[in-house]
Amino acid sequence: MSSPIIRALRELRQPELRESLLHTAQELAHRASIYGVVRVSYSYLATKCHCSRRTVIRHIQRLVDAHIIKKSVIWLKGNYCEINTYTFQFAWDTRPAGGSDKTSVKFPRPEEGEKRVSWMEKKRLDARGLSFLTPGSALHALVVAQQASP
Repeated sequence: MSSPIIRALRELRQPELRESLLHTAQELAHRASIYGVVRVSYSYLATKCHCSRRTVIRHIQRLVDAHIIKKSVIWLKGNYCEINTYTFQFAWDTRPAGGSDKTSVKFPRPEEGEKRVSWMEKKRLDARGLSFLTPGSALHALVVAQQASP
């Protein structure tokens, strides 16, 4: 689910969202749920972004100030921070990126008025269809008459 969020991040035209800050936002997006919610520690994010824990804290604060993410903190007794939760605050395309083989069309649909089979192929198929009918029957005569008219 991360690719639509990452695509939307790249399309944001905010001057402060450059280079390492964008990289931090993309690392958050990689771990986001389908609702844009991320739970990740500063230490883990610092390891993934190849920077210090303090730099990640600054990046998160800049992303919050730019209204790209919203930060929620759950505190435990003794002034101990248990979980940092980040939610992306901008709109992104929530449809799945790709389709399955069962639902996608593998070949383009023919244009309106475009020939689907050649004239010779049509004659061959018509002759084969006539072979199933009894010669002299009313249905046989009707099909032959239909084939003769353009």
